[in-house]
Amino acid sequence: MKRTLKASLAAAVLIGAGSVLVGMNRTTDLEVTSEAGTVETASVTRLYEIDPTHTNVIFKIRHGSVSNFYGRFNDTQGTIQFDKNNFEKSSMELTVQISSIDTNSRTRDGHLKGADFFNVRQYGEATFTSTSMTDDGDGEYTVTGEFTLQGKTVTLDAQLIDVREGKFNDFDVIGVEARFTIKRSDFGITKYLNTRNPNRGPLGDEVEIIVAIEAVGK
Repeated sequence: MKRTLKASLAAAVLIGAGSVLVGMNRTTDLEVTSEAGTVETASVTRLYEIDPTHTNVIFKIRHGSVSNFYGRFNDTQGTIQFDKNNFEKSSMELTVQISSIDTNSRTRDGHLKGADFFNVRQYGEATFTSTSMTDDGDGEYTVTGEFTLQGKTVTLDAQLIDVREGKFNDFDVIGVEARFTIKRSDFGITKYLNTRNPNRGPLGDEVEIIVAIEAVGK
């Protein structure tokens, strides 16, 4: 049985080497025969780089206590490491350039970049770095990580509601949509906030963030 294991491992190495020659961004599933005669599947984590031209970071906030207002950030960089067979080995890192905010009004964008809100001269970026990822079943996942804005960091959970791997124009690609909610007051952004009733007033406290990512294999 040990000879079978050695032979299987040698074959696995050859298969893995062939896959590296074909493309470094492809995951190779290796079937290794154990001494007990069972077949075990190992996998290699794929590395993807975010494509900023096909990635959207959208936020939603209550305005005037009656309507939802949406805006977006247009410049996002980062990487995703994804292992479909061992999801806990997956990870993601995102960096959003706050100066790329877009609310369909240059005047409003300028105000939001100023000291009343994001203060981009001092804090130009928002970042998210995952610390753990879990498979919730039915194609949904939870990503726990550290979110930093305005120089303050909080730990939060984001829900991944859509994760798909495939090919586009001969490139390995992955699509991910993540959603999470923050309180802007946790980061010192309190302009137009009703402190007695944070869900009412000129601007609400809770901000829902949607991150729709397309990333390309490295």
